[in-house]
Amino acid sequence: MSMKLFSKSIYTVALCLFLTACKKLLDIAPPINSVTTEELFADNKQAEWAMAGIYSKMINGTDYVFIEEGANVNFAAGLSTIQGALSADEMVPGVSRAGTPETNAMQNKLTIASGARTDAIWISAYRIIFDANALIEGIEASTAIALTDSVRKQLTGEALAIRAFTYFYLVNFFGDVPLLINSDYRKNAVQPRSAVAKVYEQIKTDLVRAKSLLNDDYKLHNTERVRITKWFAEALLSRVYLYTGEYQPAIISATAVIDQASLFSIEPDLNNVFTPASKECIFQLKPSQEQKAFVLNNSHPEAYLLHLVTGLMPNYIISQPLLDAFEINDQRKIKWTETLNQQLIAAKYKRSGQPEYYTVMRLAEMYLIRAEARLLLSPANKADAIDDLNVLRKRADVDELDDLLTIPQVTQAIAHERRVELFAEWSHRWFDLKRTGKAHDVLSAIPYKQPWWGDYQFLYPIPAGEIRLNANLSQNPEYNSR
Repeated sequence: MSMKLFSKSIYTVALCLFLTACKKLLDIAPPINSVTTEELFADNKQAEWAMAGIYSKMINGTDYVFIEEGANVNFAAGLSTIQGALSADEMVPGVSRAGTPETNAMQNKLTIASGARTDAIWISAYRIIFDANALIEGIEASTAIALTDSVRKQLTGEALAIRAFTYFYLVNFFGDVPLLINSDYRKNAVQPRSAVAKVYEQIKTDLVRAKSLLNDDYKLHNTERVRITKWFAEALLSRVYLYTGEYQPAIISATAVIDQASLFSIEPDLNNVFTPASKECIFQLKPSQEQKAFVLNNSHPEAYLLHLVTGLMPNYIISQPLLDAFEINDQRKIKWTETLNQQLIAAKYKRSGQPEYYTVMRLAEMYLIRAEARLLLSPANKADAIDDLNVLRKRADVDELDDLLTIPQVTQAIAHERRVELFAEWSHRWFDLKRTGKAHDVLSAIPYKQPWWGDYQFLYPIPAGEIRLNANLSQNPEYNSR
């Protein structure tokens, strides 16, 4: 967020923002008068309102806006997916978006001046971190007896997990970033960038602690998966362990989630994977009633969250490289895409008239993480890695992989399955290309990314406004020269 926001009072600004948004998620009428810190954390319901505000801000933003606006300016409401898909090789702007900043991202020709969308990732992410820090500190400072220990633990765990999740996206988009784990605005406003490794250590610390605090079921919200549980923290830990090269812990965490058969299972019907009733979903963000009404009342297929359209023209269409990656008869291509005005768009959300929530994490990723970690840990795990991949290939109705494949072939198969299973979801492809060292070879060879400006584009530019406000912030390499 703009560091100017850290100069505001934590309680008069951040916590009031919680209350203005809470009605959208929990459908609880907020109090009509102003609320002091003591009142906010005086009992369970008031504290729940504060937590609801964070969730609402992640998916709805800070105002009652249409879903397009939220996706354009909030890292958790679609912007991370859109921006990463463009920077990688998954999506290209449609005719309605030609000449916009999305074109710079798609061509890997970002500049400081064209960084409105990348700036929005930074700003919206730090807003969420600020709010999470405020809630953690507010609960810790409260001496109210009516704020029960079980609620204290659950809400603190949720805030820790959200902070960890948000930092995961910041380090993967920007590299070194300021590590802010309290609400001391005087320190935060001048905080330099911390090394990626240090940020990852904080992410892991937060998630391990969150696991010990969070509930292990979905009873808090009538079984809807819109509140973070222990299993989201475990699942995110498995992803972080994979990214940091800790393969055995990645396997253990992914397996812990997979083994919760009473809660999670791979949906056999691809059309049901992203629905609120899906047992594949580990965590979803729930849009406000206002946004759901906008989405569901349109007669044309207006691409919910990611596949936004203008009129009947797609704003984002599937790239030819992604289209070519699907095997013949892969049902993921058939069920998760659709044709709009003769152009193919991502269609994982079906807009069937039923409420739809934005899926943040799902079980399929756990099989992919475990497969990759198993193979990287030891070639002796090849058969088990293949078994994990075949769980998803079987559902997609493509031929299962043979145990006779070589290690390089299985490595390639893992990358392929991640690409076609997780396409147009949360920048997985963008991050995968970078972390596996494949980004240059893959992206610099794509015709529409020519001429190639340089690998420095693998990190987004730090917002110029933030550098002006904080003299201790430095720009990512080479951006100042363009």
